[in-house]
Amino acid sequence: MYRAVASNLRQLFTATALLALLLLATETWLQTSSAVPASRIVSPQSSMELQDILVPSDTTHHELLRLNHSAAITGTVGFSTNSLGMRGQEPENPKPAGLFRVLILGDEAVLGPGLPEKHTLTSRLQGFLAGATSRNIEVLNGGVPGYSPLLSLLQYQNELIRLQPDLIVLHFDMTDVADDVVHRRYLKQSEGQQICSNPLLKDQRNSQVSALKMLRNTAICRTLAARILNADNAESSNSGSTISRNYEWTTKSGLDLRLQVRHAMDPVIRLADLAEQHHVHLVITTSPVPWQVVSADDFPKLSKQVRLRDRWPVSGDVPQLVLRTLCSNLSISFCDATAAFRGAKSSSKLFRSDATQLSEFGTALYAREIAATLLKSPEVAKTILRSTTASVPTTDKS
Repeated sequence: MYRAVASNLRQLFTATALLALLLLATETWLQTSSAVPASRIVSPQSSMELQDILVPSDTTHHELLRLNHSAAITGTVGFSTNSLGMRGQEPENPKPAGLFRVLILGDEAVLGPGLPEKHTLTSRLQGFLAGATSRNIEVLNGGVPGYSPLLSLLQYQNELIRLQPDLIVLHFDMTDVADDVVHRRYLKQSEGQQICSNPLLKDQRNSQVSALKMLRNTAICRTLAARILNADNAESSNSGSTISRNYEWTTKSGLDLRLQVRHAMDPVIRLADLAEQHHVHLVITTSPVPWQVVSADDFPKLSKQVRLRDRWPVSGDVPQLVLRTLCSNLSISFCDATAAFRGAKSSSKLFRSDATQLSEFGTALYAREIAATLLKSPEVAKTILRSTTASVPTTDKS
């Protein structure tokens, strides 16, 4: 009997040792791999490749790493952030006399993580405006992956307001309704102000077991978490003939999203009130997603991921109509780049081939449309221009 027990114990010990060696070897391999996942998912609305440049925030849910130089986060492009967590150089504060400062708020479309600095939306817009006016113009990049108007509002009123912009451009992305749903659950009042605290911060403060912290940060756990997140995203994106919930309001999904849309629009109203109080101009801009502009045949990879009930392009432009009505009610300028995108000769060049993000060409066209809207708005134009005339910027639409 004792021999049998001893034999079983030896087998258990051997199996445990082999399992430990296997886990150690797997951990070592993953740690040395060039594709190690982020240590944690800071923003569930952002891609995995961007998680390592994000940190949790107590006021805006998450933000870019500050004073950070990110090398090739998307495989080819790296960029630096300043002390405010913005892409680009440190802006002068207080603002120099004679400088017309534009602040663009939004998500990845504004940040341009896959674009060189000179091809980002902010750089393109600055170039167009500088070429059309005689003013000293600076355009600052306030884009953060996964942001919606709610987080952009908190970002501005809690920190970026000190930059004293003359003009705020808020990019309203087609994912912003879904983003708002995710972040709104973390809203709370603190000392009379609204904040959006990342739950990771609560976990860090409440965690008392150091071993558990170490376990969470192992490459094995990080890889498993990444696979689970990717599987969830794939499932939501490929569920029958419906689209991912991130873009449901751009299609005829049949879902009643009126409450979610109203919630997503509320921060725009609050930002408009705040801008008016500080005598700052506000412009709302938006750009379409591929299935609003082109045929599915132009994007075979993307069309397999995004299954629509309707044929591409989807008609109706409901998001654009909602935004146009809102801006009309608020008496603020609105730039809708949809018509320009549909009028482009090379529509297949406007977006990445396998994703909804704008390409370098699409970003340039979007910047041109924003510049044209600003220069055509009497109230904005008279603030920007020293002279009484200015030419509308042009770009190659081929």
